[in-house]
Amino acid sequence: MQWFRLRPTFEIPLNETKQDAVQKIAETYQQLPKEKLLQIFGDYGELHLPTDEHRIWSPHLSFSIDNRSDEHGHQVGEHAYIHGRFAPRFEVWTFVWICYMAFGFSAFFGFILGFSQFMIGASSWGNAIGMVALLLWGALIVIAHVGQQLSSDQMHALRDRLNELLNRAELHRLN
Repeated sequence: MQWFRLRPTFEIPLNETKQDAVQKIAETYQQLPKEKLLQIFGDYGELHLPTDEHRIWSPHLSFSIDNRSDEHGHQVGEHAYIHGRFAPRFEVWTFVWICYMAFGFSAFFGFILGFSQFMIGASSWGNAIGMVALLLWGALIVIAHVGQQLSSDQMHALRDRLNELLNRAELHRLN
């Protein structure tokens, strides 16, 4: 896992068209017992962990089925692919982004204050606010990465559940 990938992604190329893949997954989803751990909405789905397995950095897996397209957005070939992304639960992800914005806001205005103080010949204590905010921002990045590493077993479990769903749906993958 790479250091700066806060939301790891992957792609699974399929030997199916998008329409066939969506139909097969929908049919398989209808046969499964209804639970809140798997949700399918057309060509988009989410896999969640049971509540009793949640940790602070527990992920969820969102995936979508799409066609290959070139840089201009034109469809390339008939084969679809599944694009998956791991992310923290929504409440954790929201909190993290609020902290990023607060630290960025504090750093920006702390440095502006420090520069203004410097320009009028006063003590530039505003720079200390900016530095503390930047240190907190960096600490949050490190904490997020450590949390992601501690939850890698849950990411593997979610990926295994997605593979099981694809196998049940009898989706053929390209090698």
